[in-house]
Amino acid sequence: MKKTNFIVENGVFSNNVMGTNIAELAKVKKSAEELLHTLKRRGADETVIYRQQEVCNSATKQYEDSVEAEKQAQENFGNAFVTFKVVDDETGVVSDVQKKIAFVKNNRPIDSKKVDKFIHIISTDKYEKAYPIIVIDAKYLIELGYTVYDMKGKELSLEEAENYFVILDGQHRGTAFAKLIAAGENYEIPNVHVRNVENVGEYLVDINGTGTSWSNKDRLVIAALTTEGHKELFTNIAALINEGFNPSTSAIIYTGKKLSKRLIDTALKGENITLPKDANVDIQRGERFITLCKAANISITFITKRYFIDGFNCHAESIGEEEAFKALEAMQNLQLTDEMLKDIKDEKHFIGLLKEAAKTI
Repeated sequence: MKKTNFIVENGVFSNNVMGTNIAELAKVKKSAEELLHTLKRRGADETVIYRQQEVCNSATKQYEDSVEAEKQAQENFGNAFVTFKVVDDETGVVSDVQKKIAFVKNNRPIDSKKVDKFIHIISTDKYEKAYPIIVIDAKYLIELGYTVYDMKGKELSLEEAENYFVILDGQHRGTAFAKLIAAGENYEIPNVHVRNVENVGEYLVDINGTGTSWSNKDRLVIAALTTEGHKELFTNIAALINEGFNPSTSAIIYTGKKLSKRLIDTALKGENITLPKDANVDIQRGERFITLCKAANISITFITKRYFIDGFNCHAESIGEEEAFKALEAMQNLQLTDEMLKDIKDEKHFIGLLKEAAKTI
């Protein structure tokens, strides 16, 4: 099997020349061009200029080849059939099954850093094949009423699902394999086991030791699959988390209160939950807050800071809901920048910004 040195940076992967990434190649290309320009300006010997031109040509080709390789890898990602080495649990017989990879809505979010680590492990032939990957037929899941997406985030129809396995456990490893395959490498996913379970959330909790190894982010997202009560709340919290919001802030945006670990554990077990005292589930209000923040050029990086929603809620209690929302909408008049938003350190600062915005109405 061909092994290539893969460079991973910020979730981007590519089979680059000399094992260097695109950013580094761009720097090499720029330096070579600047030196060539300097040599010409100083009237250097023609032989020296000719040799430096060759260096420039080589650097340009390496850079362009890398850019094209990454472009092709991005286009191929998730489109190719993958060979799953499926193990029959009764006989131990291994069969090659050709499928594409998909995910069920509200499974654990993909952490690009974990994927990057697996890319390195796999490409250096250090992957431990003893660890199983658990999959389920995508068509079966959709027929049960679950929402299934391909690796690029497109929801799959029942007809399309015939060609897909949904990875329930092993998402990061599966994604790493898919990225390597998209980059032109020949890999198979070993030790795959098919489970056609009806309650996906319950199954994920069981096989992960009741979620003890999960982060709070993972737990809240999976709760959208397991909980019977307040399903809409957990589904919307999961959507915010997948968008980049902090878990506790997501809960406050929709309920006004944090959700305790005990409450989330109860939801993970599929049992009825009791929300904190004075919590009020209002999805529409939360969406309105987020939309108006974004309209005022406040990015998720800032909206997810707890004191933004805490400040807004405090101000709403003081002057009333509609007046507070009018002030939030008027923030568009302040032409906010990231530098201005970085100066906001607590909820009092945000309330001050709301008051300043209200003066522009």
